[in-house]
This record gives sequence, structure tokens and C-alpha cells, in this order.
Amino acid sequence: MAISSEKQQQLGIEAFRAGDYEEAQVHFEAVLEMARAEGDRRKEAEALNDLGVVQKEMDALDIAFENLQTALDIYGDLEDDRGEGITLGNLGKVEEAQEKYEDAIQSYIEAAAIFEEIGETEMAMYCWQALSRLKMHQKDWVGAISAYEEGIAHLPNSSIKKKVLQKLLQAPFNLMGRS
Repeated sequence: MAISSEKQQQLGIEAFRAGDYEEAQVHFEAVLEMARAEGDRRKEAEALNDLGVVQKEMDALDIAFENLQTALDIYGDLEDDRGEGITLGNLGKVEEAQEKYEDAIQSYIEAAAIFEEIGETEMAMYCWQALSRLKMHQKDWVGAISAYEEGIAHLPNSSIKKKVLQKLLQAPFNLMGRS
């Protein structure tokens, strides 16, 4: 009996979380094959995105980039903003691993903007954090703080996370006697 694409995807996610990237890739490739056979463009984009993430972990950066770019194109055709945002964030990670830092910065910023536009502030915050981490890697301390502050600014004012993060960012200035 054949395994459904949903079950294949679930098995792929489980394998990925367990660190078995080769097994995850097998399952996501099966999902991709089924999606293409059924003409399901959304499922195809999801499978390509998942494959790109797995391939990035396997250090197959060129094919990861290609799969993520194809997924991004499909999500664009479908006008699926959330899918575009997720894929752009993953694309940024691949570009960062390829040391294409300016491209990665642009991907993170675009992903964050999409998430902010559709009201997914937590997802936007992940993108700003990724950008901040990249800026720290580049030893651009001001850029790193600015990216993090940008993410915090878009969290809801009632968010406890926002209040905690704002206090953390102010701590070094408070220790220096500044506010």
C-alpha cells in the first residue's frame, strides 16, 4: 500500500528533527513527486521548501538554493504570502551559508516585511533575529542591534516578549548610567 503525501511529509519532518537528513530527503522527494503527479502546486512548493532546508543541512547549497528559488516562484504565482515569507527566510539561510551576505540580508528583510504585512509578528521577529545574527558574524554591532530593535518594534505593545527584550537591550546603557 502506498504512503500518502501527508504521511510522507510527516515522516520527513520527523526524520529531519531526528537529524536524519538523508531519510528526510527521501520522504520530501516522494512528496514532491506525488505533488507534481497530482498537479498540486502548493504541495510542490512546500516539498521544494522542505527539500531546500534539508539540503542546506546536508551542505548541498547549490541544489538547496535552486529548490528554494523554485518554491519561491511557485508561491509567488499562487500569491501565497506566508509561503513566500517562509521560503525567503530559508533562502536567506542558504545565501548566508554560501557567504552571499548581501543577498541573505535582502532575503531576511523581505521575509520580515511580508510577515509584518500579514500580521505574523513572531515570524517577522525570527527574520530580524537571523539578520541580527548575520550582522554580528560580520562584526557590524550597530547593524546587529538595529536589526534586533526593528524586530522588537513590530511586536505588539502588549507582548510580554517585547517588554522583556526592550529591557534586555537597555541593560548595557543602564549599566553605563545612560538611558
